[in-house]
Amino acid sequence: MRSAALFVTLVLLLAACKPTKAEPLDADVSILPWPPQVRPSLIAVRIPASLDVVSVEVVGDMTHAGMIPVEAEASRDEDGVWRVRDFDLNMRGDWILTVTAKDRQGKKYVKEVRFTIR
Repeated sequence: MRSAALFVTLVLLLAACKPTKAEPLDADVSILPWPPQVRPSLIAVRIPASLDVVSVEVVGDMTHAGMIPVEAEASRDEDGVWRVRDFDLNMRGDWILTVTAKDRQGKKYVKEVRFTIR
């Protein structure tokens, strides 16, 4: 009987520790200059006003293994657009830009943008 209670307790604890799944982020993401080049770039994220977002993180990953991701926190400008200046797009090839926004309750919203630097 004790082992059954212990098993149920462990299952509940593991379920409680499970990270919450992120919702899709309906946002416009732009990279300047466009088309992207190997150079520091401006990433701009326009999030709908209906989302009460308090932070935005941008991570750039190359699609092949072994590359260190580029990570940055965006700053919100007066016009409500979140921006990362001098985002280091440092290599030619295929990239995945992952934008993660968090609201006041800690809920996450994620959008991926794929592009190629030639």
